[in-house]
Amino acid sequence: MSKIILKEFCFLIFLLFFYSSAWGMKSSCEAKKIKFHSYADQLIQEIEEVELCARPAPKFRDKVFSNLKYRSNRLKTCVQMVKQGNLGFDCSREFRKTIKADGGENCVKQFDVMKDSFKIFEPLFSGYQNCLKNKD
Repeated sequence: MSKIILKEFCFLIFLLFFYSSAWGMKSSCEAKKIKFHSYADQLIQEIEEVELCARPAPKFRDKVFSNLKYRSNRLKTCVQMVKQGNLGFDCSREFRKTIKADGGENCVKQFDVMKDSFKIFEPLFSGYQNCLKNKD
């Protein structure tokens, strides 16, 4: 009789462990999602600040947008798309192009803040992406 009770007890412990770990994974992924979305919003605001302060580069003086305005707008759009769940986008490519764009001579501070934020955004995106892959 005690062997049966011991087996049942072990089975109950296993079930408890299984459900608690599954709940913990779900909870962890939910926390990653919240943090990712919050940080994406912050990054979008910082990209907008770069976009607003960008001035037309000399070769773009006759155009409405400078190269930096155009690139920062594309980067912002990419981050928004990723935030909405379109995970096929690689914003690091747009980020590199934005960094190299002309027209940011007066935006050094805003540019540095955006760069630092993007460096944090990438690992958050990776963690969030892994959660979504494990869901399937």
